[in-house]
Amino acid sequence: ARVRFSGWRLCSSSCITMDREEREEREDKEEREEESVDDLKSNQFLKPKFQNLTKISLGEDTYTIVGVPGAERADVKSGVNISEESSVGAFRVIRRSGRFKRNSVSPNPNQPQPTQSAELQQQKEMVSTPSSEAPSPDSPLACKEAHIRLKAVMTELETEHIDPQSILSELEYIRSVLENISSKVEEDIEDDLSELKSEAVPDEVRKWLASTFAKQEQVVRKTEERPSFRSVANAIRTGIFIERIYRRMSTSQLMFVPPDVDKYLKKVDDWNFDVFSFAKATKGSPLIFLGYHLLQIHGCLHKYKIPPSTLETLLYHLEIGYTRNSNPYHNNIHAADVLQTTHWFISQTGLKEWLSDLEVFALIFSAIIHDFDHSGTTNNFHVQSGSSLALLYNDRAVLENHHVAEFFKTMIENESNILNNMSKVEFREFRSLMIEMVLHTDMSMHFTQLKSMKSLLQSTTDAASVDKTKVLSLLLHSCDVSHPSKRWDLHHQWTSRCMEEFFRQGDLEREGGLDFSPLCDRQNTMVPQSQIGFIDFIVSPTLGVAGDVVNLVLEGRPDIDKPWNDILLVNKAKWQAKAESGETGIEVSDAVNDIKPHRVGTARHRENGLAECSEKNQIDKVEESVTILEGSYFIKEEILTMESLPPNVPTGEQGVTTKVQTSSTGSSWSIETEESSEPVQILDTPGKRRAPVSVDADSIKHQTETLM
Repeated sequence: ARVRFSGWRLCSSSCITMDREEREEREDKEEREEESVDDLKSNQFLKPKFQNLTKISLGEDTYTIVGVPGAERADVKSGVNISEESSVGAFRVIRRSGRFKRNSVSPNPNQPQPTQSAELQQQKEMVSTPSSEAPSPDSPLACKEAHIRLKAVMTELETEHIDPQSILSELEYIRSVLENISSKVEEDIEDDLSELKSEAVPDEVRKWLASTFAKQEQVVRKTEERPSFRSVANAIRTGIFIERIYRRMSTSQLMFVPPDVDKYLKKVDDWNFDVFSFAKATKGSPLIFLGYHLLQIHGCLHKYKIPPSTLETLLYHLEIGYTRNSNPYHNNIHAADVLQTTHWFISQTGLKEWLSDLEVFALIFSAIIHDFDHSGTTNNFHVQSGSSLALLYNDRAVLENHHVAEFFKTMIENESNILNNMSKVEFREFRSLMIEMVLHTDMSMHFTQLKSMKSLLQSTTDAASVDKTKVLSLLLHSCDVSHPSKRWDLHHQWTSRCMEEFFRQGDLEREGGLDFSPLCDRQNTMVPQSQIGFIDFIVSPTLGVAGDVVNLVLEGRPDIDKPWNDILLVNKAKWQAKAESGETGIEVSDAVNDIKPHRVGTARHRENGLAECSEKNQIDKVEESVTILEGSYFIKEEILTMESLPPNVPTGEQGVTTKVQTSSTGSSWSIETEESSEPVQILDTPGKRRAPVSVDADSIKHQTETLM
């Protein structure tokens, strides 16, 4: 049986016969040549005498398989009898034991070991060759060579005899090797699955392995092919036509903004925006008006084709979710405050020029929902009490995970998906950005996040190398803790609300037999000292790093204004004065006077023949007769006067009257008339309306007919 391998043929029976002395001489010659191959520093310079060199290590022994060429003229002249098969070639296996060095009889434990000076001499001999003759920095042996030379340099530095020129030469070679390794590290050690080829495993298996066990890459927008001029022109004409139709439809459904609210929206660019007065002006709905206004002025509605009525519906449900637990601090007013501060960073620093439209949209909406459906307690409380949320999210960023998940759930359940017109790539990027930013509002990640950004500022001055996601996460976190940097009356009110919420948690912990969380014991907490520490160790460093990062990414522009620096000093001084005077507590907040959000009406455009003043009167009447509780509509217990007179002609209806007494008892409704005191029971309560008042079927029908 004959076996072919790499151009060589091996016979199953030995066809080579030679004298014992000649065979031993030949074996010694081949072994010496094989040793010379081992001494080479690169496998590229193998002598043609040996082909297809292969080494196999088994334990302490090394087996070398050498392909020996066919009969050479020297072999023929020497009188060696070579058969017909050996004229083609043969294999030879050489075993070398690693248990003791070559030319030694046996390992002797009593044999003296080489001294340190001998090792030093050996290292010097190993690097005696100049760097120019060393292996190329991109060759496989370069890393080992660099290690040997670096060790020799370190040893030489410990001696008195130092050759600066030699050391510089060696360090330059080592630098070249390390530079080559660092440039290839991402390609070579990115993923073990990169070695799987399509022919090695089925395509479906490879996809499964990659999606399950490999790290998922960030969403990257694909570069589109360069379109032709004709296609661009057609796209522009089509876009203009569609935009006109969209603007005509959307402007007819814009949300009505009362004059008192509009007065505050004109001051939205101020750092010290009075969000408490703004909340009262909106009658308990600051998030709806501010969120709608900012998304509109930043172009998000137009860019992503968001129907105004859908956005208004979503903001309404978010407002209700923020007030569900009646939190004094983590409520819709806090969300509006963080949203306004986020807008300040985007608009007043020039950061909008550095961000894409999608990143601006994601940052604004992350600020809107960053504390949605907050329980009024901390993550630590959920973990210690073993709440359902802690079990659901495995004790990690419990509330932050809940905020994001509840937002997407609310958007889908209430048929108010404002992301419908996004592409799949845009939606994945939007969702990824939102999750990353909201999760980084977890206070347990504060110092890690701040340390990472400080290291970035110290290591680079190139804005292109900055990770945008990390910058956006830091900005949202900075806005979330920024209330000590606002003027004293605003900061003091926020502090009072925050401490009241902490004390409520402390009461729950005392009732549940849990240890008090920090600042939650209303009997022993010193508020002024806590705020001084909060300013010194949290707020001031965070806003300082955020300002430096913004200056870095906006290279070439003047440094941004930092209004928080002076305000932080003033507020800290006032807390220090309180602490020195012996104060430990704080005044009760104004949270009990917060207005619950009401249903917000929208004004149709003047195209439909309705004036803003008449719409405002209609909305005032609606708000007087309707209130919202837990997302449902209930008529107040009051007498409603009918403006129209009863018909003059007889009708089939009984009990026609001009006044109706209404009341709600349990889940049923009752109506009493003047003519009869017996109540008429209506067992079915009105269902939950998903769309706002602006979604009028008649107006939509009118708009459609006008466009057609």
